[in-house]
Amino acid sequence: MKNTLIIRQATEADLRSILLFEFRNRGWFSQFLPSQMLRQQTEFYFKHLLRSHLKRMQYLVYLPNDVLIGRFNGQILDDKNLSMEVSYRIAKTFTNQGIAQYVLKNLLLIWASSGVREVYAQVADHNKASIKVLLSCGFEMNEIQKDAINLEPDIHDCWVFRWSNGISG
Repeated sequence: MKNTLIIRQATEADLRSILLFEFRNRGWFSQFLPSQMLRQQTEFYFKHLLRSHLKRMQYLVYLPNDVLIGRFNGQILDDKNLSMEVSYRIAKTFTNQGIAQYVLKNLLLIWASSGVREVYAQVADHNKASIKVLLSCGFEMNEIQKDAINLEPDIHDCWVFRWSNGISG
């Protein structure tokens, strides 16, 4: 399946597909993301994101039949663009197929070739699939933030992972 995936930067033309993807997967995503975060992701939010300087950090994963099955977001953490944070989502029906790992490894190569030295990711402690993806892509545990993620009715620890391209500044 990975050979048939289309990975590309998001554009404003993708807005409808993104909104549909988020709507269809809201229940699945709510197991790993705070409801407050999910409620903020409105049409206005995505329009702003896709029009801002951050649009070059938004990647979509499509099947050949134009069905959106994943989203990867990068956010620059420092002014020199040397470190960033990544988050991602895969539709439930496409999990456990190696897609997140495949896409993330490719994006890390792209970002490293453009000068990014470190990439961080935050994961709720119970999200074993994402923890496995991050470790398989070369991320290492960086810190644990106790009781930092509110996934009503439970509070979870936030595990922060760090990837480095191995080049020191």
